[in-house]
Amino acid sequence: MFAVIYRFSLRPEQEAIYQECWAKVAHYFIEQCCAIGSSLHKGEDDLWVAYSRGPNKATRDKAWPGTESPSDTLPVDICRAIEHMQQIKKSNQDLLQYDEICLEVVNDLL
Repeated sequence: MFAVIYRFSLRPEQEAIYQECWAKVAHYFIEQCCAIGSSLHKGEDDLWVAYSRGPNKATRDKAWPGTESPSDTLPVDICRAIEHMQQIKKSNQDLLQYDEICLEVVNDLL
């Protein structure tokens, strides 16, 4: 099993639209791309953390474009949501942004 952690900052006016896009994309990947699940958190320090799990890294890499353009095999509304999330992240380069952390799940008690 594979997990990935994303950590980033958002401007207050971006929070609602980011949450909306994240939910749309997360639901799609769970329903259509074998993702096991995902959660989005906001810390007391206003740092956002997203955690996603899937069967393996290859499955995630096939479905998730990372910094690249969304795959043309994804539905248009999912591509737009991903692009919007990527634009938000790009516009926040002056805020705290961290590289993703890829993890192999060794022992799962969730």
